[in-house]
Amino acid sequence: MRLFGVLCLLIVAVRELPAQQYFPPGSLDTASYGRDSKAIWYAKNLKALHEPSLWELSRDPKAEAYRFLWVRTFHHPIAVRLVVRSSRSGWMHVSETSGKGGYEPGRIIRYGVSWLTKTKTESFVTALNAAGFWNLPTLPVTNEGIVNLDGSQWIVEGVKNGQYHIIDRFSPDTRDPVRAIGVLALKLGRFRIRSGELY
Repeated sequence: MRLFGVLCLLIVAVRELPAQQYFPPGSLDTASYGRDSKAIWYAKNLKALHEPSLWELSRDPKAEAYRFLWVRTFHHPIAVRLVVRSSRSGWMHVSETSGKGGYEPGRIIRYGVSWLTKTKTESFVTALNAAGFWNLPTLPVTNEGIVNLDGSQWIVEGVKNGQYHIIDRFSPDTRDPVRAIGVLALKLGRFRIRSGELY
């Protein structure tokens, strides 16, 4: 009977643990999507992709990491995360689920971790800096009455020196630096995307 009581207390304690928070409150709010709906949508995909919160990681001032999350309406959600080591080499984490980003994320169908040389790691960090990543606005300046339907969300996050930054774009064109960052992340993650699936 005592064991049953302890198990009940453990179950209640686990339920009371705070859920992992992926984004700062209000950071992805837009009138067209509704309060925190994008944050909930992206978090659902990140959980399905078995990805950690980079925002929570920013509490560690020594941590440096970057992630590209690609949520396409009709194709598999993909995440590419680079964790930069103190040696300036890195670990590249890639994951993909079986679902469709505009519906349900599905289950993991690809997961891998590979080591990146200092040169490849620095090429990605250099591309981010050249794009002005840390100064780009989180959300683009848009007309509030517009609602985007079918397409893809290109989300880039970064953590460095205790700072966290996120950029969110809807189907960016080839002139947008977020698209260049995403394409480079896919290349480093060894994803082969057909031209019709790159939107």
